[in-house]
Amino acid sequence: MVFPETIETARLVLRLFDPKDRDGLVEIFGNWQVTQWLSTNVPFPYTAKAAEKFIAKADAEFKEGSAFCYAIEDRETGRLAGNIGVFSLTEEVEVGYALGPDFWGRGLGTEILKEMTKAAFKTEIITRIIAQTATNNIGSQKILEKAGFKQAGTPPPEYARCGHTEGCSEFYRLTIEDWKNI
Repeated sequence: MVFPETIETARLVLRLFDPKDRDGLVEIFGNWQVTQWLSTNVPFPYTAKAAEKFIAKADAEFKEGSAFCYAIEDRETGRLAGNIGVFSLTEEVEVGYALGPDFWGRGLGTEILKEMTKAAFKTEIITRIIAQTATNNIGSQKILEKAGFKQAGTPPPEYARCGHTEGCSEFYRLTIEDWKNI
């Protein structure tokens, strides 16, 4: 297995999705404060059926090694806090994440992104990680910067596929060389 099935941080556990995560996903993605920043691939309003489909897809892709999406579980409460994943296993991957509003403002986004970055670079395949955000998604931009990502202008045309409501206009990159120097 290229990525571990579980990644632990001081306050969180990144683990494979389970059918019991359905209601937590509906709560998180059913909140417009979260979903407004995500790709239009995440429907709104978010339904139990959409969550079941998401969980099945994440499980299948993890098993086949084509994408690696984790449920983020709060260690203290056992609640689903969100998700994080990389969307391929190539030299350059894109990372995406979402946290429910109850988990904002506590440094958890930076914590999970740093651990996911470490796991990605340990694959010995991935050498660059990119991320895209909307201009007004300041919270996500701060998370990326605290994890060592550098603003790299606007997304190149080949990355114009995300379908964000406001459009992805901020492009971030972290190379393995920069990560080693953090």
